[in-house]
Amino acid sequence: MSTLFDRTTAETIKTRIASLSPTSQAKWGKMNVDQMMCHVTDGFLMSMGDRPLPDQSSFLDRTLIKFLVLKVIKMPKEVPTAAGLDQMREGTKPGEFEDNLRNMTDALDRMMHLPEDHPWAAHPKFGPMKRNEWGILGFKHIDHHLKQFGV
Repeated sequence: MSTLFDRTTAETIKTRIASLSPTSQAKWGKMNVDQMMCHVTDGFLMSMGDRPLPDQSSFLDRTLIKFLVLKVIKMPKEVPTAAGLDQMREGTKPGEFEDNLRNMTDALDRMMHLPEDHPWAAHPKFGPMKRNEWGILGFKHIDHHLKQFGV
């Protein structure tokens, strides 16, 4: 299972990130490239506890759905996101492309270098999450959005 806490996997992600440009176009969805980068950054910040979101989970979300998303299925397209991670609602509003790109890579680097005992935040749908779960979900999330923009 790919995880952002594997150095080779993280370096591959960084190479793909470097392929983004201000003219990158989405293959699906409503976000532009700047909104996507802010969305992914907000996700990293949420995982580290810097962008807490209200609990919207149910027992089914915290158990079966969490297991399926982490271990079985690919990240589905067109899934509604929490308002705090949605750039059209309460998520971070995009700035200049280079700033958005730097913020995303900085957040990724920070996440990758947190100590093993860091107190990871709960996910708004999946509830409490451990380091290894955030590494897998973080990879699946950014991989999904990089594919969305063809990189």
